[in-house]
Amino acid sequence: MAGNLIQARVRVLWGKINLSAYNGDLNFPKGEPLVYDIEVNLQGETQSPTAQMRWNPTGPGMTVYESFLSNKDLMATQIVIEYFYPNGKRLPLFFVWSGQSIAYGNDMSVTVKMQSELAGLINANIRNIAQADDSKKGVNGVELVNYAQKQFGLDKYKDLVTYQDEALKGMEKAKFQTNYANDSTFGAQVSNIAQQNGNMATATNIGKAGIVVYAPFSWDSNVVVKNGATDIPVGGYPDPKVRYGYLLGPSLINTITRNFEWKPPQQTNSNTPNKQTRALPSRDRYGQFTTTAPAQPQNAQSNTLKPTNAPVGTSGGRSTPGIGNKDNPDQVAKQNALNEEKSSTLNLNTYCVPVLMGIKPQDIIYIPSLTGKYLEDWIVQSVDYNQGDGKVELGIQASRIYGAGAPMNKKQAEIFLQFAKKNNLVGPNATLEAWDKYAWTLGGSVPTAS
Repeated sequence: MAGNLIQARVRVLWGKINLSAYNGDLNFPKGEPLVYDIEVNLQGETQSPTAQMRWNPTGPGMTVYESFLSNKDLMATQIVIEYFYPNGKRLPLFFVWSGQSIAYGNDMSVTVKMQSELAGLINANIRNIAQADDSKKGVNGVELVNYAQKQFGLDKYKDLVTYQDEALKGMEKAKFQTNYANDSTFGAQVSNIAQQNGNMATATNIGKAGIVVYAPFSWDSNVVVKNGATDIPVGGYPDPKVRYGYLLGPSLINTITRNFEWKPPQQTNSNTPNKQTRALPSRDRYGQFTTTAPAQPQNAQSNTLKPTNAPVGTSGGRSTPGIGNKDNPDQVAKQNALNEEKSSTLNLNTYCVPVLMGIKPQDIIYIPSLTGKYLEDWIVQSVDYNQGDGKVELGIQASRIYGAGAPMNKKQAEIFLQFAKKNNLVGPNATLEAWDKYAWTLGGSVPTAS
């Protein structure tokens, strides 16, 4: 009896034209792929999603490509790259054509380059912002973003900026008095306003182009992390506004590197369109620093925080010359939480197994001890999906606070640890077969943690 090989697949649609199984026009063989070696890069904060793919360099293939380039309507149409498992999850990503690279000679190759439509919307035009609120109540962060969207002529794009639940609460709570900016893009404005409340703006093109504002993962103990193995239905794809959690263990690792290195806290660990001066913490929120044993640099830092006639932190109640705070009580603590979450780094390379299909920036990777005694949580910062040689591989970069073992969010970590124990992924009954089932189950039949 013949069976089907379980592997991730890729479908590329340029408008309604299927590039993965072309219809055979212009003497190109019917049903053959026009594109291969498809790569996608999703970043948490540095840039909008990008992609590239190799085009069939044969004569008929080039004829088809040239016909596409001469079709103005087609060039204005989005390119959808969809990674998926049959009877499993999928990840539809929307791009537009942005360039090409052609090599001639014995090694003939054509590389098509793509960017998210978001790059043209939020970063193409530079404007100057001047806004001052004379009322006593001030303007909250969501209102400030909405007003900036109108100033940049983007108000017709509904839901261009959306918010994770925890970030929305903070942005509505924070009040601002002024907002001034010279030669700024809308993307930089959203990032700047979000950072005033200690949040981070992430560009996404899952389903459609947009920006999602996230709060620090370690900030709110009530944050909900959905289970990437059970909470995305068959044929569905992840919600960009939701954090999903994935357990990492045998059957899900090719190479993994963890790096713990303390960094001076006044140096921002973020890589955003704009840099801000940060206020130093008056105490450590994780209880790892002491004031009595300056044997490590982070302990020495705590010893320098005693009161003097020079106040700790930024001046004037604002983090940049452009935005003035009216009432933003959580700013300093959230900004420092966000910065500390970038202290340690993780790099992971693995095969795109079914459970990891759809993993994206701001999701959470959980690494349990096989004994089940503890669990680490890592925040995904970037994901590369690479299709080639009949397989799809993942390159994941993640970060967490300085230190190993203790989770950043104990409540959610305990939920995933119990899920791991229930499914025999950790503890005395743990087996490699259980990890295989977790990694390779299709159809959403992995048990749900109780």
